[in-house]
Amino acid sequence: MRMLQRYQTKLVLRILIFLSGIYIYIFHTEWLEMIYSRELHRELLLLYALWLALVVGMLYQLIPNRSNSVTMGSVKYYSMNYFPANEPYRPGEMNRFIQLSNIGALKVLASWLLLVALIGILYFGKMIDRRMLFLITLFFYISDLICVVAWCPFQSWMMKNKCCVNCRIFNWDHAMMFSPFVFIPSFFTWSLLLLSLVIVVRWEYVWWKYPQRFWFRTNKVLQCKNCTEKMCRIKGPLLKDPAMHEHGIK
Repeated sequence: MRMLQRYQTKLVLRILIFLSGIYIYIFHTEWLEMIYSRELHRELLLLYALWLALVVGMLYQLIPNRSNSVTMGSVKYYSMNYFPANEPYRPGEMNRFIQLSNIGALKVLASWLLLVALIGILYFGKMIDRRMLFLITLFFYISDLICVVAWCPFQSWMMKNKCCVNCRIFNWDHAMMFSPFVFIPSFFTWSLLLLSLVIVVRWEYVWWKYPQRFWFRTNKVLQCKNCTEKMCRIKGPLLKDPAMHEHGIK
């Protein structure tokens, strides 16, 4: 429960940041133009602090750890968090798990790229400006934790993973939320986007090389009976693992 409470607190903080962004958009819209300039501005100290916090948070994801402040869904790919379950499974089940997980991930990737493409069309079509792109990014910033705490359309409609701890694409989050920045070349935007892509590349490399770290049948820490986080308490877990329907943990 403590982990869930931490993420609920993070969600509240992100909502406050988003509301602050709306306030700036309405009353200090010129600040949003200053973000993309090559000069530093005293008025943007809080935004610079947010940028620094995001960078530090992403760098922290690249360092192997067992922190109590980060869910196992994010750090399960480290070798230190892999505890072999030593439970028998039929030949082909691991390959089936990998196949279905990759199919779900590709669905998410395709749908997200379509969304980003739509945003790009609106931007280059002059229907939205880069100040609106900043607000869209802040909205994605909130949505990321809504998916973890309350409800995730990617889990329910595409991935079909049992819970966030078992999520195949958990560490795609920063790359997805910063994706609108691809249309705005500046140090602050592209630095966040590029660092988030480094996280995705490392995540995908470990998935390709050590898929057993991502499956509850082969990694004890991903099994419900060993879970201490209870991140699914509000939204509830999916009843069955898509790669092994007859062995779904209930």
